[in-house]
Parts: sequence; structure tokens; C-alpha cells
Amino acid sequence: MLYVPSRDHIAALLAPYTEHLPAETLEKLEVYLMLLLRWNQKTNLTAVRDPEMLVQRQIGESLFAARLLNGAETLLDFGSGAGFPGVPLKLHHPGLKVTLAESQGKKASFLREAVRTLGIDAEVWSNRVEALPTERTFDIVALRAVDHTEAMLPIAETRVKNGGTMLRYLPLEGAESHPGWALEYSLAVPLSQGCVSLWKRVESTNSGQ
Repeated sequence: MLYVPSRDHIAALLAPYTEHLPAETLEKLEVYLMLLLRWNQKTNLTAVRDPEMLVQRQIGESLFAARLLNGAETLLDFGSGAGFPGVPLKLHHPGLKVTLAESQGKKASFLREAVRTLGIDAEVWSNRVEALPTERTFDIVALRAVDHTEAMLPIAETRVKNGGTMLRYLPLEGAESHPGWALEYSLAVPLSQGCVSLWKRVESTNSGQ
């Protein structure tokens, strides 16, 4: 029988990551977790299988980044996978316009089912980010557990609108230099060895000489 933590237990597990969640948000996070656990039985959405660990390491760490949104209106979840961090951030901030970009077919199918079941208006882009129309840029581009990061970063950079930022999940010691970008914030994620970091493009200076 599939074990799903109770709603009260989910709230307790999420307490280190976020302030009090409205009952409606908590209910939708419970539905999301149930859907994720069911799909994970038949397809490999995430390597983390333990329900409580899923709540903490996936949902909790995604919600922790909400404090770095800084009034952003649009967010691209680059390589969304099973929806982290995009889906929890959308549930936390319903007005945020979220695009979940995931090129793997089974994961994109899960995301469409999650969006439908949760009744949220997030967009699922089931193709490579490079295939987005050139004019599509975002206030925040989020990267969490993205494969081939070095190759993907230049692509992500092109999707950050002027004045926008990149949201990255890194090891605590991994707030490495990022050429052309300045680290604005880096916050240690509770109960982990990682941090969430916000990067802003360095504006080139022109002396006019």
C-alpha cells in the first residue's frame, strides 16, 4: 500500500523551509505528492523515493527559494523534471507565470497531468529550451539538478530578460564564480549541504572613450 504522509505531517516536514502555508496550498501540495508517488511507481521521475524525503528534499527545498522571487512575474523552470522548483513555487505564488520546460516525454506527460489535476495555469514546454521563440525571456530562470550544467548555462542565460536573474541550487561551497554574472544572494538550505543562489547579469561598462 502506498504510504502518503498526512497533511499535518507534511506541514511539519515543510516547517523548516517556509512560513505558515495556507490550507488550500497545503492541500494542493498533498495532492501533488500523491500524484508524484503514484507516477514514480511506474516511471523514474525522481531518484528520491521515500515520501518524507520527497517532501523535504524536493518540495521543501523548492519552497525555500520562494523568498528569492523578489516580486518576479515570470519564471522559467529549466529542466523541470517532476516539477521542481516550478510547481511548488507556483502553488506558493499563484500569480507567478511559470513555464515548466522538460524535454523528456514521460516527465513532460507527468507535468501536464500535475497541472491539470492541481488546476494551475502553468505552461508545460515539452521541448528543448532552445526551441522556445527567441523573444521568450523571463524575470527568473531557475536551474535545479540540471544535467550537463556547463552546456546548459549559456542557454539559460539567453532566457533571462534584461534586469532579470538566474536562480540556482548549488552545494554550500559551490557558489562558484559565474562569468558575466554577479552573485546577489546565497542562502543555506535547511537540513542539507546546499544553498539557493540568485545571480544577476553584470552590466558592461562603457567609458565612452
